[in-house]
Amino acid sequence: MKKIIYTFLLISLNMFSQEKEKIVFLFNKASDTLIVKHDSEIYSIDKKHTFKFDGKKNEKIETKYDLIKSKKFESFSEFIRLNTGKKYPDYFNIYSFYIFIKDKNDIGCLIEVEKIWLVEDKIVD
Repeated sequence: MKKIIYTFLLISLNMFSQEKEKIVFLFNKASDTLIVKHDSEIYSIDKKHTFKFDGKKNEKIETKYDLIKSKKFESFSEFIRLNTGKKYPDYFNIYSFYIFIKDKNDIGCLIEVEKIWLVEDKIVD
């Protein structure tokens, strides 16, 4: 019986300790939009994919562009191509999403966000 309990604990710890792969989208001020509402910010990438920054749960940090180059995507369609063959929208659960807004030269703001689904401009959890 003890072996079963230890095995169960070990498996559950491994499941919860796995870190999600980080995906960074570049915010294009010309084609992407930002809506600020109270403590949260809604980012629309390619005018159809929405992400939410919650000031209470997520973080913003200033960083250099060179540090995120390997994890960045110019567009959402690149991310979709990466996940071809995987079940939509289940693969969103295996990633942590970030948006990088370039400020000046090689420095910008890296914002942790969560994917949200909009139906008629209303958020669906």
